Amino acid sequence: MIIPDFEALARDFWAGTDGHKTFPRQIEDAAPLQLPLVIAKQTPIKAQVVRDWLQQRGIVVPVPDDQRDLYGCLVAHRGYGFIFVNGTDSPEEQRLTIAHEVAHFLADYLLPRQQIMQRLGVEVAAVLDGVRPPTPGERAAAILSHVRLGAHVHLLPRPGTAGADEESIARAEDRADRLAIELVAPLVHIRAILDDLVARQVFTPKAARAALATHFGLPAYAFHDIIQRMVRRPPTTFVEDISAGLRKQH
Repeated sequence: MIIPDFEALARDFWAGTDGHKTFPRQIEDAAPLQLPLVIAKQTPIKAQVVRDWLQQRGIVVPVPDDQRDLYGCLVAHRGYGFIFVNGTDSPEEQRLTIAHEVAHFLADYLLPRQQIMQRLGVEVAAVLDGVRPPTPGERAAAILSHVRLGAHVHLLPRPGTAGADEESIARAEDRADRLAIELVAPLVHIRAILDDLVARQVFTPKAARAALATHFGLPAYAFHDIIQRMVRRPPTTFVEDISAGLRKQH
């Protein structure tokens, strides 16, 4: 799979808006305007709650039989997406959850879908949506072997709940983490804030987390691994090597 250009995806997401000029970025308002997305706030967020919400609106999608409490959930179906977020979480937590699910929608669903349709034609949408099986010619196209056909469902569990750890899932989560940060807390801005703390000789990991959390409107723990990597690695390699474990507790 081609690794997405996170900076380009984030730049395209905010194109035509003023949302990229100020922080905290209001991704909750921007997402439904920039993408075919609906954001629904529910309490609590569980798979059954998501399933019931969709069925009440005539949308039949196979949602996993999962009992865990969730930060959020993404359901992508026939070119559209539905993001579910816990309305009782803090604004900072909700912003991070929405950014994470927007990232999954872009990198794991919409972008691959658009690439395949450009290559094989718009009629392949019926295959991607699970409406009909692929023709022999479509089946022979290697690109189809790299995507999941039918609805795409992503669950974002809360800490302390067991989850799948397959390599492919870990890679997808890493991509979503990276893109989520770039959407609402671009690395160039993170670097500027940390450089300022160092210049004023007030840098500590705790002070850095607090400054970044306040500026970007995100939970402080979202920056734990980012700061560690920026401290350990030269600036020229940070952007390439960062792997943000956004949901790790500090």
